[in-house]
Amino acid sequence: MKILVTTVPGIENIAVQEIGELCPEAHSYVASSSGRVTAELPENCLAQIITRIHSAENVYLLLGEADRLEGVGEELALHAKELIAWHRYFSVRAERITKDIETTSLEIASKIGRIIQEKTGLEVSLDFPDIILYVEYEAGRYRYGVYLTHAGNLRDRPYRRYIHRSALNPVLAYAMCRIASPREKLWDPFCGSGTIPLECLSVDPGLKALCSDVNSDFIRGALENSRSINKTLLLFTCDIGHAPVRNFTVDAIVTNPPFGIREKAVGGLKRSYEALFRLARHNLEEDGKLVVLTTHRRLVEEISRNMGFDTTGTWRIYEGGLTSFIYKLQPK
Repeated sequence: MKILVTTVPGIENIAVQEIGELCPEAHSYVASSSGRVTAELPENCLAQIITRIHSAENVYLLLGEADRLEGVGEELALHAKELIAWHRYFSVRAERITKDIETTSLEIASKIGRIIQEKTGLEVSLDFPDIILYVEYEAGRYRYGVYLTHAGNLRDRPYRRYIHRSALNPVLAYAMCRIASPREKLWDPFCGSGTIPLECLSVDPGLKALCSDVNSDFIRGALENSRSINKTLLLFTCDIGHAPVRNFTVDAIVTNPPFGIREKAVGGLKRSYEALFRLARHNLEEDGKLVVLTTHRRLVEEISRNMGFDTTGTWRIYEGGLTSFIYKLQPK
C-alpha cells in the first residue's frame, strides 16, 4: 500500500526517518512538492504510522493515478462503493500542486463530487462527512485516495490545554528535538506554553526538561499542559539575561526565541539573542548543542561568529507564508 504523509516544508527527511523507525519495511521518499513524503509499506504498518507518528500533519491512503479528471471520478466511485458500504455522506478534498492548468482545487473537488454522487447515490456533506476522498493534481497527473486523519490534524496534541498566543507548531518542535537528540538534560529558555520540552519528552521519555520564560502566565500554562499528560517539567520564571542557573549544565538548549512579530522580545531582539548565546556558552556540556528556530538569519549568524559557535546544520522552513530557519550550533 502507498500513503502520502504531509509535514512542515523543510523537515521532510525527519518524517522519512521516523516512518522508517515505525515501520522498518517501509520505503519512503520525499515527494517532488515541499512538505510531502510518499511511503510504500505493508498494511500492518498503517495503524502504527497514524497513531504514533509525531513529524506528520496528515496522512492519506493513495489508491491510484490517472491523467484525466473524469477517470479519477470513475475510479473513486468504484472504490467508494467498497470503502463506504454503510456510510451515507462524503466530501472531496482537492489540491492543485502545480499551476499548469486553469482548473482550481475547488473546481476539481466539485467535479469529482458530482461524478461520485451520480454513480453511487451518496450525498455530499462538507460539515460532517463519513469519509473524505482526496484528489491532487501535479504536472499532468492526478493522484487520488482517502484522507485518513480527517478526524483531527496530527499536530493537534492532547496536551494543548493552554494555547500560547504565538504557539509553535508541535510538529516543528518535535523536529527540533530530533535534531538536538538530547541525552539527559534539555533547556528551553523561551518555553512559552512548554511545546518544545513536551515534544522532547516524547523523543526521550527519561529526559530532564527545564522550561523557563519571562512571562509567568506562560509558565502557568506550561504547567497546565504538562499535568494534562502527567509529564514533569522543571519550570521557573526568569528573564534570559538573568537566568538563575549557574552551575547546572545541559546536553541541549532547544528554543524558539520571539520573532518580533506577534511576540516582542523583552529588551529587544539583539539583546535577547546575545543573552541566549551567552547562556549556551555557559550552560552547555562540552559537546552540547544549541538548536534555534528563527526568522533572523543574519543576526544568528553574526552572533554565532562573534561568540565562537560552529553551525553544524541548517534547515530552511516554510510555514504559514513565513520562511524561517532551524540552526544547529555548537560552541567551538
